[in-house]
Amino acid sequence: MEKEKKFKKLEPIQYLASGGFVFLLIASICSLLFQDDWSGTTLIPYYKIVIPAVNWISTIVCVFIFFFPEKHIFLIFVLLLEAVFSSLTGIESLGVFLFCLAIVLIYLNGGLSGKKQKITIASLYLGFTITLLGTLPYGIARFLMAVGCTYFFASGFYCIILTYTKKLKALIPAIQQELYISKDVHLPKPGEVMHLKEYGISERQQMILYESMAKNKTYGEIAMKTKLSLSLVKKEMNAILHYFGCRNANSLKIVLSQFVLSMD
Repeated sequence: MEKEKKFKKLEPIQYLASGGFVFLLIASICSLLFQDDWSGTTLIPYYKIVIPAVNWISTIVCVFIFFFPEKHIFLIFVLLLEAVFSSLTGIESLGVFLFCLAIVLIYLNGGLSGKKQKITIASLYLGFTITLLGTLPYGIARFLMAVGCTYFFASGFYCIILTYTKKLKALIPAIQQELYISKDVHLPKPGEVMHLKEYGISERQQMILYESMAKNKTYGEIAMKTKLSLSLVKKEMNAILHYFGCRNANSLKIVLSQFVLSMD
């Protein structure tokens, strides 16, 4: 009997892209069929052209994100774009949610860390607060509520992240003694950024470790992306395991799951 074909599990971002596609497709159709409904509520000039164009562009980008989930920057772009236009069309509650979601994904992605991450997030908050000034014609109360909700939603999301991280911290030390052998490797504190360049492994090994542990790539996918042979990828991973003193890749992944891996 032939083995049943197993569907490849979707990345978390692909689920988000799927939901975003459905939502934006509906929004795109509505912005074309019910344009007159926006005439008295939007502050955007040439709204009959601009609003449908923005929605259709975002819809297409969601399709791109689904097939290329590693391109996080496009997801952030769509969320911020829709956050601004939702706010300026009088749907500031949706705009605030989309903006806060973008901030959380920037934080979780690990592409930015340390001072660079703080400056980026602070700049985005300042820019979005200035954007919300465009809601003043709807009333000062709605503007103030939008600003308040922006910071409240973000703190709520951050609370969830910290709660999850705290639970993870409690789990890892209990199994770390069994999984983590080498005492020569100094790891950061749980929840902090782990800069791979600070460890005694080559740049190629850093890349393989990052792709495998942070992006959940298989050895075959890493070999294809890096144009290395599969055997070489496995050899490099064995060297990485030897360096960290872990028995296998699963053990190493459990240990490293308590950190935010970074190539910077």
